[in-house]
Amino acid sequence: MRDQPVQDQPVPHQAEQSKKVACITTVRNDRIFLRKWIEYYGGNFGRQSLFVIIDGLDEAIPQGFDGVNFLHLRHRDWAAEISNTPMRRVVMEHNRSRAISDLARTLWRYDCDAVIATDVDEFLVADPAKHSSLNAFIQGHKARTATLSGLGLDVVQDLKSEPAIDPSQPFLPQRRLAVVSNAYTKPVLAFKPVTWGAGLHRVKRRNFHISPDLFMFHFGMIDYETAMGRANDPNLIAAGWGPHMQRREVLFRMVEAATPVEGEPMFDAARRRMTWKRRLLAWNKPAPLPGPPVVIIPDRLRAVL
Repeated sequence: MRDQPVQDQPVPHQAEQSKKVACITTVRNDRIFLRKWIEYYGGNFGRQSLFVIIDGLDEAIPQGFDGVNFLHLRHRDWAAEISNTPMRRVVMEHNRSRAISDLARTLWRYDCDAVIATDVDEFLVADPAKHSSLNAFIQGHKARTATLSGLGLDVVQDLKSEPAIDPSQPFLPQRRLAVVSNAYTKPVLAFKPVTWGAGLHRVKRRNFHISPDLFMFHFGMIDYETAMGRANDPNLIAAGWGPHMQRREVLFRMVEAATPVEGEPMFDAARRRMTWKRRLLAWNKPAPLPGPPVVIIPDRLRAVL
């Protein structure tokens, strides 16, 4: 029998859980996401299970988050430090994934059963039609693979009809559209030591497995002004972020012009295509979807975050 959705179900204390779960993210120049990340993952696993890497000694450690484990690391490598140049995006992404992989391996040595590693604007969600929470899903899951991925849903503001995001309120009730995305169908839930690739988009030398019970919400595009606010920053452009910002603009305009379809009927087909139509030279990454499709987020999922 499937688990039934449970409202306001108390989260068991970490010591009472049969599986110990750690959650890792990195933060730099965050505006609206860290608080949501801590509220969501801390609500599932307890703040003592959260590990936040502060990316840069020039960044202040956030205050008011008692119990969260903060690690303060240098942002730039020594070559960039000496030459006083921005760290290139590719180098930064590789450094970040290595730091997360190394921290996760350390946590496994200290009796950790599972690790969730995400960007600060990414939220792994268990289908509320089947499970009362992400924690409940993990506690009941019998791991047969090294990692699991949730179907990626890149949530995008509809500029025709949706106002700016209110960070003090739940995100998904303010947004109705998402792009089904192979890029965010990421192997972020790991049950054994692994080495993540740049951006956490793949696990090196391992296959991926997309769970029918999980979704990955990416909120980086949830608000146009937040997403594009740094598009003209000369330091970001010098570091190689220009094309990334241009792709964001294209995605906003694509969603604005799209005719959205109901998401539910196509989710299983998207998982199958990502698994079986993958490219030979990218065998451990989900295959891209044609389009990609712009979908209406099911109401049951919009109630989670």
